[in-house]
Amino acid sequence: MNNLISKFKKNFSQDGGLIIIDIGTHTCGEIKSLTNSRFFFFKLIKKIIKNILKRKLFNIFHFKELIFNHFKIKTIIKRITLILIEPNYLHFNEKPYRLSSMVLPAAIRKNNETCSRTTKLFLANNDPKSAGNSIFSSKGNVNKSNFKNVLAIDTNELFDILKNTYLHKNSKVILRINCEGMEDEIIYCFWEYLTNKLVGIMGSLKDVKSIKGEKEYSKLMDFIKDKNIKFIPFSDNLDTWRDAHKFIYNFINN
Repeated sequence: MNNLISKFKKNFSQDGGLIIIDIGTHTCGEIKSLTNSRFFFFKLIKKIIKNILKRKLFNIFHFKELIFNHFKIKTIIKRITLILIEPNYLHFNEKPYRLSSMVLPAAIRKNNETCSRTTKLFLANNDPKSAGNSIFSSKGNVNKSNFKNVLAIDTNELFDILKNTYLHKNSKVILRINCEGMEDEIIYCFWEYLTNKLVGIMGSLKDVKSIKGEKEYSKLMDFIKDKNIKFIPFSDNLDTWRDAHKFIYNFINN
């Protein structure tokens, strides 16, 4: 019974104060960097060994701060409402899916698209579990004839779900996004719907450039700058973790 209670206490919050919405969660590398010390130190030691083998200098103070931030953020995990959005069910055995506040097993599509309840998730490099799987058949490393049919919802439906579950007048939202090309359209919709509730965007936006081109990427970056939205890179690359962890911790403690 004590073990059961202990596991329950590690779960994320249901109060909707600070909501982190992760779109394109894949294998949960970013979430595990917050919650899983074994995963965290495995990645850290791997990075240190790699630097040593390449005879690359590394800043010991950077690594100390990284470790310090990791343990600090673990103390406030229960105050975060975590919503994971991922269409590929093959990833759902990862532990963060069980601990999260809510899981939406769906791809996010544009509001003006067909009302079909499904869309094709094209497999990158013929790998069903690839983090590069995309709903865009134009993506360079996908095969148009190799796909999974997955559930699809549009951003209006997503906001309706949020409104009827966690979103309230005091909610603040951080969007962590890496969904292979839909990032720009989701960000525009989030800003229109949430405005001052959206306190930051985290993740990776490079797929907008690789799939839609430099013009659309520049438009997105100008939009983020003009609206004064904080953007913090946050991927499963350890080099992004220090600033990402610090941002989440500092926000929830201010």
